[in-house]
Amino acid sequence: MKQRQQILKKGDSSATVSQEAQFQSQPLKQKTQQPTNTPLSQTEVENQEFQQHKLEATRLSIQAKHGTITPEGQTQLTLLQAKMNDVLQRRVQQSAGFGHNLEKIALHHPDRIPTVQPKLAIAQPGDKYEQQADQVAATVVNQINQTTIQKQGTTSQNQQANVEAANNSAADPKQTFLSNYAVAKELVQGIDETLPQEKILDQLLNNFKNISFKYTMTYKQGITLLKGTREGDCRTLAEAFQTVAQEYFGIQNVTIAQIKKPFLSEAPDTIYQGRKRNCDNGKRWFFQNHYWASWNNKVYDVLFLSNKRPEVDMARQESPLKSMFMPEGEYFETEKGKVVYPRGYEYLTVELGMFEKLKNFVNNLGRWLARDMSSIINEIKKLLSRGGNNNSDFESLMRDVQNNRMNEINSNNR
Repeated sequence: MKQRQQILKKGDSSATVSQEAQFQSQPLKQKTQQPTNTPLSQTEVENQEFQQHKLEATRLSIQAKHGTITPEGQTQLTLLQAKMNDVLQRRVQQSAGFGHNLEKIALHHPDRIPTVQPKLAIAQPGDKYEQQADQVAATVVNQINQTTIQKQGTTSQNQQANVEAANNSAADPKQTFLSNYAVAKELVQGIDETLPQEKILDQLLNNFKNISFKYTMTYKQGITLLKGTREGDCRTLAEAFQTVAQEYFGIQNVTIAQIKKPFLSEAPDTIYQGRKRNCDNGKRWFFQNHYWASWNNKVYDVLFLSNKRPEVDMARQESPLKSMFMPEGEYFETEKGKVVYPRGYEYLTVELGMFEKLKNFVNNLGRWLARDMSSIINEIKKLLSRGGNNNSDFESLMRDVQNNRMNEINSNNR
């Protein structure tokens, strides 16, 4: 308390000199202004002490705002604010007990305190009010320190949790893999990782039937399937199988095998949604290429969910041949004597022997049938568009052409 009096006098020295000069020049006036010599009540003493604390706290707050406050001054400011807060809290409690509004209770009494005070009434150091204020101030400081420690502890706990999560993620790459690839969770479900690698791959292949894949015959990367885009072609499936086998189960040397040239196949329908067999009205497949996974010379054909390489009738050329007879002007010849040609979104076949016979027939009669060649070619295209496996239709067409030609010759001879 003595220290606070000294700080107040030092901080407001100019105001104190002016007040003392005023008291010396007007002694009688001060006496007349003093309305009564009645001793101050406890509340009035507290009011005066509150005003003194407020004045000192204001001065220190200004120093803190301008960055000139000392550590001792900062501590003094905290104590003053705590003591003033204690006074306000007690007033709130008192007003609540008597039904008063704190806003209407003045902290000074205009009838008891003169406009200019020659001297403030200061309580004795160590009295019960100062001891109580000191206890409240100490409690506030402890609460501030405890809150800071708790915040630091919470921050430390959060940082530790983040570090542990990162460590767990790094320590368990399989969980990271599954979190990155949603469909992979379905592919590895129910697989016993203690089994031999070959058995694991067999179960993985079998799980591909459960992912609602749509076979569109259009390539997409395998990782797009694992991330949730459930469509693509045989290469999409093979790449997804390879990725799960290597990155999740740690089975190395899983490769992608392929047939590069176009081919005809008697393979069955796939279980996947999408196109059915695309050749001869759903009887055969015609592929430009085909992909599957392989490990230790074992086949994992994910498109057909098979461990056998498909039996194929390979095309003799990679690029199609040209012919005016075909509905779309191009065709393939296979090694087993088939001619494959496109029609819309599917393929049709005709026996190579019949196709050669048809071409020779037209070429041999060309010099006599030049006038009717366009109509004959159109008739051939119509037949091929309906399907080229009915040889009797071609035989009938050739007989009709020959008969028409003979009738024309006989007519000219007459």
